[in-house]
Amino acid sequence: MIQLYALRYPFLFSVPVLSQLAGLQKMFARSPQTFAPDMPIAGLFLSLDPPIFCSQPRPPPFGAAHYFASRFPDEPFIFLHPVTMSLERPTYALSLAVQYHRFRKAHPGARLIVMANTDAEERLLRRLGVDALRVPQNMFIDETMYVPVPGRERTYDAIYNAMLAPMKRHDLARLVPSCAYVTKLFDHWSPGLKRSQLNKFVTHLPSGHAICNTITGGILSPMDHIQVNDAMASAHVGLCLSKVEGAMYAGTEYLLAGLPVVSTRSKGGRDAFFHPDTTLIVDDNPRAVQDGVAAMKARALPPEYIRTTTLRLMTAERERFNTFMDALRGRESERTDPRWSFRYYPKVQKCGSVSSFENELTDARSARL
Repeated sequence: MIQLYALRYPFLFSVPVLSQLAGLQKMFARSPQTFAPDMPIAGLFLSLDPPIFCSQPRPPPFGAAHYFASRFPDEPFIFLHPVTMSLERPTYALSLAVQYHRFRKAHPGARLIVMANTDAEERLLRRLGVDALRVPQNMFIDETMYVPVPGRERTYDAIYNAMLAPMKRHDLARLVPSCAYVTKLFDHWSPGLKRSQLNKFVTHLPSGHAICNTITGGILSPMDHIQVNDAMASAHVGLCLSKVEGAMYAGTEYLLAGLPVVSTRSKGGRDAFFHPDTTLIVDDNPRAVQDGVAAMKARALPPEYIRTTTLRLMTAERERFNTFMDALRGRESERTDPRWSFRYYPKVQKCGSVSSFENELTDARSARL
């Protein structure tokens, strides 16, 4: 079963060659022809005049962007598309570029801006004719959700908040004396694969390592941000061990919670707010990870220093994005949130039905008439 899923999702299992070729399949994705009114989507209107919609990439390729561009062809729509998996791979960037040009041909009155997580992504996409801007996704984390917990005893050397998938390379943490794990499994995996992956992981956990999630009947219970923040407070160091992925929210959440980070070298943009004082980059082997955790633990950095250093870097990026947003709107807006020049939701998305988002726009249009 694992082998079959490795072929179906090779980028998750790092299947040689196939993991790169898998990127090409994305150029054949087609947006649904119809969107039921109660269809759930994730996104956010950053402006209603002009309409600027950050459309999360589900359904592929550009979430609800196709729907709104077709439904309101007379509106000067601007769609912001976040990158959730690294495009610093030619096949993945090429697939997105093909989809981008297909979208522009179908909706010439709309603008689609891809929010790259790294300079390399931005350059590559622009060479392919894509309207792209570097917008590190981790700056959209709500820092009030992840904070240091004074007085909490740190019982683990490290914590790793990551999906339970081979691409996350949990095995690199096996020599760390004690490690906590916050994890989950992909929803689209079959129950059998989920049980197999979980059983394999639990069976091979080293002494001193433990999963923070409750496991009932072989099923992992999800943890909300309060529980995750509490779990992070029990560890000295946060781990980032994948080689290629997206921005990896957890990497910045560690820092906001006052934990220094040990990370392997990676592509995808998780290092946007890493600082030499708060983060150590190590080689891709268990011994290097073990030594890195010991070194960062020994620094005994004050949690508030780690958090403040990170917020300073995030603030600079937020100001740059706010300036960009003001230019898109053609005016400088009054801020209701000191951090943002638009109505903010964590990670620039909220969940709702297609009809709820459409009603938000039509109500605004009616108010303008």
